[in-house]
Amino acid sequence: MTIMTVLSLFILGACTVGPGETEAKSWKHELKQAEDLKYSEEVTEGLYKQFRKEEKGRLSFSGALEEIHSLSKVDAMDLYLSRNNKKVKPEEIRSIVNGVYSIDLEAVSELGVGKQTSTYPDDVLQRVRQALNGEVSDEAIIKMTKVEVMDLYWQTFEGKMTGDDMRKMINAIFGINLAGISGLEGTGVSLFSKNQWISRYDRDLFVVHTGADDVDVWVYPTDYFKDQTGLEENPRVLEVALTAFGFVYSEEKDALYYANPTGESVPDNFKGQTLGKIIEVIKEDYEGLN
Repeated sequence: MTIMTVLSLFILGACTVGPGETEAKSWKHELKQAEDLKYSEEVTEGLYKQFRKEEKGRLSFSGALEEIHSLSKVDAMDLYLSRNNKKVKPEEIRSIVNGVYSIDLEAVSELGVGKQTSTYPDDVLQRVRQALNGEVSDEAIIKMTKVEVMDLYWQTFEGKMTGDDMRKMINAIFGINLAGISGLEGTGVSLFSKNQWISRYDRDLFVVHTGADDVDVWVYPTDYFKDQTGLEENPRVLEVALTAFGFVYSEEKDALYYANPTGESVPDNFKGQTLGKIIEVIKEDYEGLN
C-alpha cells in the first residue's frame, strides 16, 4: 500500500466523524471533568439533553450546567422525568431520587428505618391490597419491606405517575418529604434522617437530626455556625423558640431534643413547624452567615 493510499484512507476515515459526534464527545468530556455537580452524572446528562432539545441544540454544556445547578430539586426531578414518555419503573424512580436528592431509598428499606410501617396512611394500605387483587391484612403489609410496598403501590398507577405522585408515594411510605427537602436549599438548615444526610450544604447553620423511626428529633449547631459565632451550643433565641414546641435540652445528645409522647413517627406538620421556626430564627438573627 502506497503512502498516498494510506493518507487517503486516513482522510476518508476522519471525514466519517461528523460534527455532531465531535460535539457529543466534547460535552461528554466536559461532564466527566466537571467538579461539584449538584446532581449525579446520569441526571445531569439527562437534564442537559432536555435543555438542548428545548433550545434545538444551540446550548453549550457550560451554559446549560449553570441552568441545571439553578434548578430546585423538585424542578430537576420533573424535568428529568419529562425527557421521554416511557413508563418509569419503581427501580428507576429510586435511581432518580438518588441522582437528584442523593437519598438511597434501597438503603432506607434494607435498614428498616424511617416512617413506622404501623403508621402507613389508608391510601397506602388500600393500594397495596388493590395491587394484590384480594384481601391482605394490615399486619402482612406492615411486615413487607418499604421497597416491596412501593412496588405494589406503583402498580396501581399502571405507569401513569407524575413527579408529584411519586413524591407523595415516597413521603407516605418512607416518610421522606421530597418537596419539603427541595425547599431547604439556601435556608441554612441541614437534615440528617433515615441514617443518611438528606440535605446538607457547607454554610448551613443548624442540623435537624431524626431518629431511626422518626419518633424523636434533635437540633444542634453546625461546625460552620460555631466557627462563625464562637458559640458552642444552640443560641438562646433558638432554645426559647423550640421550647414552645416541646423541645428540651438533652445532656446526652448535647442538643435540643423532642420525642413524640405517642411513640409514633413525628407527623409532617410538626417537622414543618420545627424547620419553619429554625429558618425564622436564622432570617432574623443570622441571615448574613448562610
